[in-house]
Amino acid sequence: MISSQSESLSLTTINLFIMKTTWVLVAVISIVSVLHAFKAVQTSGISGRITPADAAQMVWAIQGSDSLRLVPAGGTFMIEARPGLYKVIVDAREPFKDVLLENIEVTTGKTTDVGEIKLTQ
Repeated sequence: MISSQSESLSLTTINLFIMKTTWVLVAVISIVSVLHAFKAVQTSGISGRITPADAAQMVWAIQGSDSLRLVPAGGTFMIEARPGLYKVIVDAREPFKDVLLENIEVTTGKTTDVGEIKLTQ
C-alpha cells in the first residue's frame, strides 16, 4: 500500500513539474514574440524635402560600403535605414548641382529629418 501511494505521489510531482515547465516555456516564448514584434514595428530612416520639387532624380543614403537609393516623389523622400552614420547625396537634374550631406545620424526607431534641401544651379 505504501508503494502504491509513493508511486502516485511521484507521478503527481512529475505531472506538476511538467505543467509548470510547460507554462514557463509558453510564457518565455510569448514574451520573446512580443518583443520581436515590437522591434519589427520600429522604423528608422532619413527623410527630407527637396526644392525645387522636380530637380532631383535620385536620393542616396550611404553607410560604409552599403548604399540605399530612392526616387523622390513630389520633392519629398523617406529612406528606411538601419541605425548609424550616413552620407546623403541628392543626385540633381541638369542644370542643378548635386548636394552632399555628411554625418547624418539615424537612431533606432526614429526618422532623422534633414529638413529642406535647396538645389542651386
